[in-house]
Amino acid sequence: MGRLDGKIAVVTGAGSGNGRGMAVAFAQEGADVVIADVDPAGMEETARLVKQQERQALVQHCDVSKRDEVYRLIASAVEQFGRVDVAVANAGVAEQNTNCFEMTEAEWDRTVDINLKGVFFTLQAGANQMRAQGKGGRLIAIASIMAEWGSAATPAYCASKGGVKQLVKSFAQAGGPLGITCNGIGPGFIDTNMTVRLRELPQVRDMLIDRTPVGYIGDPADVANVAVFLASDESRFMNGTIVYPDGGILAGNFSNTLRLAQETLRGQATGQ
Repeated sequence: MGRLDGKIAVVTGAGSGNGRGMAVAFAQEGADVVIADVDPAGMEETARLVKQQERQALVQHCDVSKRDEVYRLIASAVEQFGRVDVAVANAGVAEQNTNCFEMTEAEWDRTVDINLKGVFFTLQAGANQMRAQGKGGRLIAIASIMAEWGSAATPAYCASKGGVKQLVKSFAQAGGPLGITCNGIGPGFIDTNMTVRLRELPQVRDMLIDRTPVGYIGDPADVANVAVFLASDESRFMNGTIVYPDGGILAGNFSNTLRLAQETLRGQATGQ
């Protein structure tokens, strides 16, 4: 406890899943948290959980694909708390099994606008505030194991997460001399709303578990634990790195299993 005492953390996509897990974990470690999302009910629930840790919570609607809203988010954090020490670019979406041959421009744009452009805006706005403060800071971007793999069923998601990996390296170089580190987290299969379609079919869920060396699907706490470390002073010499809490999936050849899982989902959708 207390690894983030006195810190101010901004977390996008904090209304559920990994974002909520990180917000609450930061509060448990002593940080006050700015909770950003587009879901009012989700944000209020996260705020309630943060306040249960006897820390302050500020709720702020933010569509990360819009630059003005992201900069307004950071400005609100500064107005409320005086500074920003940690900025987490977590907000993201995944297209619903639209493959390379069928994806529309609108589907591509929505995924890339949120997952990549939104991450850029969040890192940029956070970094500019930290630079103005002159005391360094921590930038964290949420990537994915799909930053390392390709998938015919989710091309925009894979492309956006690969882009996040490169953004982390770019901001690490820009911010490092100023004491502003930038690292990423690439979760494997975690028990969140984004993976529910993969987990709700027993044959797919069992396949995922069987091919994950640790033998189970992860929990948002597994991502949050990494985030706390990257937000703390303990990670001061880490910069430009992606940490993969994935149960060991990337240690083996999982791409064929993922393809089979996605084909099963497509078959369910078409009644085959």
